Amino acid sequence: MTTAFILVALALIIIFAGPTLLFLCVGYADYMLERRRHLLALKHAVKRRSDEL
Repeated sequence: MTTAFILVALALIIIFAGPTLLFLCVGYADYMLERRRHLLALKHAVKRRSDEL
């Protein structure tokens, strides 16, 4: 009985919070890709500047 209650509760949470969780996951992935791109640009700029010296 308890297991069924827990499963129903989890299903309700996933149903109602699904779009929000998806939005958070997509937003976080976008943030990480943007951060990676920024760090690569900085790394490239530092490498280019050290080549000039």
